[in-house]
Amino acid sequence: MMNSRRSFDEAFTLIEVMVALFIFSVAVIALLAIRTNALRLDERARDEMEMTVLANRKMSEIVGQGFAPVGDVSGGFGKEHKNYQWEEIVTASPLPIIRQVTVHITKKSGKKKIVVSLTSYISGVQ
Repeated sequence: MMNSRRSFDEAFTLIEVMVALFIFSVAVIALLAIRTNALRLDERARDEMEMTVLANRKMSEIVGQGFAPVGDVSGGFGKEHKNYQWEEIVTASPLPIIRQVTVHITKKSGKKKIVVSLTSYISGVQ
């Protein structure tokens, strides 16, 4: 009789098991939320990196064309980057031989809109 009583005293009660499962489930839910957030941040970082590369490419094209006229131009990148749009804004500066060039790259994904901007100055004197 003593042996059976000892094993009963050493066992877990239903309440202890339920509390342990509750703690475990809360920890798992927290870890899943952290993982989901990390994936979202990783996607955003990849988008911003791609947009930065596209902005640099577009700025190189503009600088390669020489002294840009004042005005706004916009467009897309074709099938390769169909979710991305570019906008080129050329403004005059106080010095007539200098132009400020700003390139905006925009990505719309559902309700979200991400914009990366790059600004540079070009000279008409060569």
